[in-house]
Amino acid sequence: MEIFKKLSGQRLTDLKELEGDYRSTNLPVDKAQCALYLVIVSISILLLTRVDQLIFKDQPDLFWMMVIYRLISIAFTLVIVFAILRADKVRTFDRLMLLWISATVFSLLLFNFTRPPNYLTTVFDIIVVFAIYVLSPLRIQTNILLAVMFSIGTLYIDRYLKTGVDPVNLNIAFLAQFIVHALGWGAAIQLHSYRRRYFKAWIEERDAREMVAYLANIDPLTKSLTRRHFFNIAETEFKRFVRYRRPLSVLVIDADSFKAINDNHGHHAGDIVLRSFSLVAMEQKRVQDTFGRLGGEEFALILPETNAEQACIVAERIRSVWEQTPSNLDGRLLTCTVSIGVAEVQQEDKTFDDVLRRADLMMYKAKQLGRNRVISEYKAELPHE
Repeated sequence: MEIFKKLSGQRLTDLKELEGDYRSTNLPVDKAQCALYLVIVSISILLLTRVDQLIFKDQPDLFWMMVIYRLISIAFTLVIVFAILRADKVRTFDRLMLLWISATVFSLLLFNFTRPPNYLTTVFDIIVVFAIYVLSPLRIQTNILLAVMFSIGTLYIDRYLKTGVDPVNLNIAFLAQFIVHALGWGAAIQLHSYRRRYFKAWIEERDAREMVAYLANIDPLTKSLTRRHFFNIAETEFKRFVRYRRPLSVLVIDADSFKAINDNHGHHAGDIVLRSFSLVAMEQKRVQDTFGRLGGEEFALILPETNAEQACIVAERIRSVWEQTPSNLDGRLLTCTVSIGVAEVQQEDKTFDDVLRRADLMMYKAKQLGRNRVISEYKAELPHE
């Protein structure tokens, strides 16, 4: 077993930490395929009753015993099919398949004892071995062990427990078993590796798409939402307001004297200030709030389930924390401020732009009144120290 494990491990594509995700993702497909295989096996078992009738035409008792055996096998298989379709864990599925394959292998070996002494089932035996390699969803090492055990049992019965077997046919049976194991092992390696490579490529493509989507929606400088993505979310929130009439407020935030920062300290300093403020604002907002960069040094914050009075409290907290958070400009500390306008969505608003425009007017009013303050339609100015 260890030798087979090492040999297969050298060629089988190793997913490492993705192995669990691989099995879980493929579980629905594996369940459907195995259920189909088992139904086909049940039909085949039923059709073989005709073969039993020909073999045991002079032994009716043995024939009916074989009929009962086959009906039990079919019933057991259908129970396993039902359990497989209900399984929701990979471990449960693997145990059910291992139980069925092991029971089938054992019953087939016992079944050989009922055959005439000079009757070899070489073709059928190699089909079983190849099916274990190619169709079984279990780990390839487990499939190798099951296939080898079946072959050893079959060849032992043919060699030592049957009489009158033609030596030529017996040698052919040994050679056929060797060839089918070589072909089955190679096919299993290729099939399992192909599925793993496909899954790995799918994961990489999915991660790449998610990264592209993330980069398209996140402003690279401030790590806040881009203007486009912010407005997409804003439209959704506005539609929710129209439908449910729940409170919805908007803050428009603009950095004070930002041109002077760029002129006196350089654009690199301006970038640091914007990035630092964005981090502060995102730390102060709730999970359900949406923070984005409208452009330049202007940002906006959407506050669902929040009226204007509550939004003013959030705005003042952001303003106050930012005023007390200096930016580090290559060892120099620079304290900056922001002006914030607050507006709540009203019944007469037709689009999100209507409320955003009013919040923007409140922000410009804050600028005119001396900057570093919060102005709202709810209250002319929120006092601060």
